[in-house]
Amino acid sequence: MRTTRGYLDTWLSAGRLTPAQHDALEALVSRRRISLFVELNALLYLGVLAFAGGLAWTARTYSDQWGDLAILVPATALVAGCFAWAFAKAPAYSTERVQSPSLVFDYVLYLGCLVLGVELGYAEYRFAVLKDQWDYYLLASAIVYFAAAYRFDNRFVLSLAIATLGGWFGVRFARLQWFGDETTRLMTLIYGLVVAGIALGTWQLRIKRHFLDAYLQVAAIVVLSTLTWSVLESEGLSPWLLAAVVSAALCIAGGVHYRRFSFVVYGAFAGYVSLSRELLRHSPGIETAFLYIVVSAGLMVVGLVTLSRRLERQP
Repeated sequence: MRTTRGYLDTWLSAGRLTPAQHDALEALVSRRRISLFVELNALLYLGVLAFAGGLAWTARTYSDQWGDLAILVPATALVAGCFAWAFAKAPAYSTERVQSPSLVFDYVLYLGCLVLGVELGYAEYRFAVLKDQWDYYLLASAIVYFAAAYRFDNRFVLSLAIATLGGWFGVRFARLQWFGDETTRLMTLIYGLVVAGIALGTWQLRIKRHFLDAYLQVAAIVVLSTLTWSVLESEGLSPWLLAAVVSAALCIAGGVHYRRFSFVVYGAFAGYVSLSRELLRHSPGIETAFLYIVVSAGLMVVGLVTLSRRLERQP
């Protein structure tokens, strides 16, 4: 009588299962221990975010009742403790990938960076030191986060640094008197190109090359989203359509060449929405438009699934 494990071995030999899939299913069949690494990381990440959010709420709600020192002193001590612990436990700096010394290391550092941001925001809220130039807090925080991300090889902090830099771009250029829709798009595109430039620059310098994907993910999303939104808001043919289609094509080509399927999805979605916006503009009726959406969207999904499987099978 064939057993479940026998079927798994047969499917593996026939090529219907990959070795990784076979091992995962065999572990379930034999009731071996299953790793909770992903779940623990998710809980730690959510716990850090919840703690930082709770600290911000507490500072805002009870600052008048407790006083500023009751907020700033514990927060400063926590930031100092997190960074001191990180320096004490971290391996020596290297331009290459460095493994985290423990499961909680990355989250302790991430907590310190988040609390630092909360503390700076609270200090400006209470004392208004920089007043109208408060956006420099964002720039300073981004610099600190970038330095910490590279020193400790932490992608969480790197993501925080990239997001904070984007916040500084938005706040800084929002104060310009000539700020408008076109300028908003231009500044957003500049931010995306700056992020991509940092990625390519550090790649050329051979500094933390494994950070490249994180940078390019943000740059692709920002640039493609901005161009697609510009196409949706434009009336008639515009240079934005050409820019969106060309950028989408480059993103798809790069994703296929380097086997990064997420970039293929970004490019396919941006190109589809941009072209569909122009085609539907000239649609003769609602029925034709509905038929186009159903058929074209279905074909795009099938094409993406097929391409994904082909990329998985490539050595």
